[in-house]
Amino acid sequence: MRCFRPFLIPPALSLGLLCHAASLPRPLPAPQSPCEPDLNRTGDDPYGYRLRGDRCEGIYIRDVASTTLVVASLTESFENFNPASGRNLVMEWSAPGNADVHLRAGALRRKFYYRMDTIRPAGSTSYTWPPSLLATFDLGRNELGIVAWTSYPVGNTNRNVYVPLRIGQQAAAAQSRGYQLTLMAGAELSEVYLSLAPVSSDGRPGPFIQRDQALGYGYYPAERSINITIPKPKARGIYYLEIGATLRVGGSASTKVWFYHPR
Repeated sequence: MRCFRPFLIPPALSLGLLCHAASLPRPLPAPQSPCEPDLNRTGDDPYGYRLRGDRCEGIYIRDVASTTLVVASLTESFENFNPASGRNLVMEWSAPGNADVHLRAGALRRKFYYRMDTIRPAGSTSYTWPPSLLATFDLGRNELGIVAWTSYPVGNTNRNVYVPLRIGQQAAAAQSRGYQLTLMAGAELSEVYLSLAPVSSDGRPGPFIQRDQALGYGYYPAERSINITIPKPKARGIYYLEIGATLRVGGSASTKVWFYHPR
């Protein structure tokens, strides 16, 4: 029986092969799609939700309504604008950390399901948005909610932390004294309650600035925007906002939000 000696690569040649392999270009990771995969598309409708350059935008088909509370908009300032003017919308923000920033816009118009999603790279602080579809659907400031968020460690957990937006045409809107939050609910509410606190280093809420404070609006119809003003905190950092609501038909709902106050 013949035995074969293993083929040995000389050390110098082995090192050269390793260096050559390390120098070969590696395939870049595929860019993350901004499109929301769970949205039901409208088929071949030219205005349907689909990829349009650096964003996904258009109308979609909604499934069964939900009683979930949804934060539809969080802005520092949002100027009134004319979508038919052709002038771009400029959105600016200040984000903590070094992660991508997700932007999402949605229609506040009842029974009209429109969405825009885009993802901006880490370190970016603005986005310019052509309003062509907004003009098509005649969606102005009062019928549009916009949010932005980024992944950021809160204690030992990475959370989606909202970053308030400044929005205007051609140039971003000026700073303001408070944040404007728009809430949507799928069912009629009896009352809405807010709790606000800074986040401690361990990720837990610190001393509450306000606790279970009722809005007292008196009337909260289903699928209609509820506009809430949040006074700007005094200190920079991450803040915890809990929104609770009692439903007109009985029961309750709540949602928790973490947002960044940069100054």
